[in-house]
Amino acid sequence: MKRVVRCSWGLIWLALGTSLVLGDEAKNFLRNPGFEQRDAGQAVGWQVAGSWQGSLETATGEDAAHGGKHGLRLSAVTKNGKAWGRVFQSVRPPGITARRFRFSVWAKGHGECLLGLIQYRPAQPGKIHYSYAWQEKATPLTDTWQELSQELQVLDPQVQSFGAVVEVRGDGGRAILDDAALVQVEPAGVALRITPPLAMVAQGNEARLEISAENQGQRLSRGALKFFLNGPDGTVTCHDSSLETAGTTGYQWPFAAIAPTGIYRLIALHVESGAVAEAYADIAEKGVIDAFEEAAAKVNIEPLPAHLLFLGDSLTDFQRGYNYVDKLAFWLRRRFGDNVTFRNAGVGGDFISRVLERLNREPHAHRLSMYDDLFEPPPTHVFFFLGHNDSKVSSSSNYAAQAVLPDKFEADYGTVLEKIRAETKAKIIVLSASSSVFEICRANADKARAADRPHSLFGKPEELERYNVLTKRVADRAGAAYLDVYEPTRTHPDKRSLFDPNDGVHLTNAGNRFIALQILDYLGGQ
Repeated sequence: MKRVVRCSWGLIWLALGTSLVLGDEAKNFLRNPGFEQRDAGQAVGWQVAGSWQGSLETATGEDAAHGGKHGLRLSAVTKNGKAWGRVFQSVRPPGITARRFRFSVWAKGHGECLLGLIQYRPAQPGKIHYSYAWQEKATPLTDTWQELSQELQVLDPQVQSFGAVVEVRGDGGRAILDDAALVQVEPAGVALRITPPLAMVAQGNEARLEISAENQGQRLSRGALKFFLNGPDGTVTCHDSSLETAGTTGYQWPFAAIAPTGIYRLIALHVESGAVAEAYADIAEKGVIDAFEEAAAKVNIEPLPAHLLFLGDSLTDFQRGYNYVDKLAFWLRRRFGDNVTFRNAGVGGDFISRVLERLNREPHAHRLSMYDDLFEPPPTHVFFFLGHNDSKVSSSSNYAAQAVLPDKFEADYGTVLEKIRAETKAKIIVLSASSSVFEICRANADKARAADRPHSLFGKPEELERYNVLTKRVADRAGAAYLDVYEPTRTHPDKRSLFDPNDGVHLTNAGNRFIALQILDYLGGQ
């Protein structure tokens, strides 16, 4: 895909002193940051590039590690009259544009040490696709451990990944390194918000958004804003604005009548604080938007205010910000305003037994924190969308054994619904598993089998249908509503458009629209 960037800003890295690392929640994007993992005597994940100089070896002994048992010794090598050594690791954080990052390492030794980040852009013929950003000055090393750090912010939307670099300089230069980190940092107390976080708009119309910033709960009335608009065709457009004195900035996001359909992403940056917010626009043909408007107009939710809770697997967890839950939220908020709230507690890879373990607060449960305060506020409606992981069959059983055996699936699902009913008194809506493009699922399994890799076969129609029968039986027994999305997806005239062409199971944007519309139609027909 060709990537077109229309921005007047260059790559800007700012040294900022007001940010706050998110404590234990800050993810370290570096692999093997403590240099404890070794292969053939070398630290895994770290290297001296072919055109560089320097030597690496594992540092061991009483004084060789700041934390753990090992460090990394980087020594300068003299070539052409210059003594230096350099080590780096490539890293690709999930989001870079407008974000702040802090790169740090503990070091001691002899000579001078300098941190830097290489910014990589998409390669283009005849052009250098990377650039360096170094600390302003090197730090003299001593026999005492000291933390070197560099806090940076990137405003170039072309940058897609980093190279985290440590350099030692000087004759006899030698640095012992340990406990490196590259983390995203957030401004203390400042929050930027975009409302609505997703808008569904027809081509030739505009998404109308409101942008506000708060500092410790107090609405800010000034400050520069930068916007990065990312289209589904790879086009990125940038422009400047500012917060209005009223504290809320209206933003009109126009789309041409011939604008490509699909998901557009808006990244907004409050320059003074570094606070970042994101929103999405789903641009569709007029007929699609008309269908949603018609369905939303028929919805009658009782009681109000309502809180809708969604439990599911990756079909609910993935594509957050613009998946079926977000699309449903847009239309219901448009109809009922703040009287309807939502929580998406979907967990990728989930099957019903994991849901039960999490509801029981079992310490070993996968991603237990996803259900923290699950019933606060108390939900009025709880939606379930499961089945694909439960019904997948393993290669080790010659595709005969399901991940969750039918009897256990039925028993655990029944227990889950009983717990939800007892603890919430909410209306329960159980969705069937969706269909699949089984030709894709089978082709993926055939490739894995040819490579002699253990694997699972997803989307087998007879298994999905068997588990959907069990799902409906459990729902009927529990007095829950049952919404069949299997047949509508199986018989859809453009079925392949609903499912990821790479796996045949996960939903595309069209698939998420379809599921959202099915739920809207259900809510309108009660």
